[in-house]
Amino acid sequence: MTEALPAGLRHARTLSVLIGVLLIATGMRDLLGIYPRWDPATVTWPAALRADCLLFAILGGVLLLPWPRIMRSERWGWALGILGLLCLVFAMAMISEVMAKNYLAKAAGMRAKPPIFQAVLLFAVMAQPPIAWFLRRPDLLD
Repeated sequence: MTEALPAGLRHARTLSVLIGVLLIATGMRDLLGIYPRWDPATVTWPAALRADCLLFAILGGVLLLPWPRIMRSERWGWALGILGLLCLVFAMAMISEVMAKNYLAKAAGMRAKPPIFQAVLLFAVMAQPPIAWFLRRPDLLD
């Protein structure tokens, strides 16, 4: 991979870094209790909430790694597998969060807000393994 990356792939990588920073900031914000996404009075499993916050921070940190260099190394398969697994776990966490918020809203006799933030994060994170793959094989973009 000696040729320069296509402009679209460079932009996608820049967005990956921004998503990583957003995930770390969101996870730390929730972990520190600064305007949390969940009302602390309704959280019945604080350990699950802490695990969710740590997942945000870990996945954000993984996205900040130098993926163009990693995908040129001999261990690229392991790195891509770990990224894919983290993205799947994140997707399950986002779906579980939306289901829990809907359940709590229904129990309170209200309607839950549309899960726009979770949907955007879900689609942005699920795009990361293909971006990493195309960093290894940019010739497949044509």
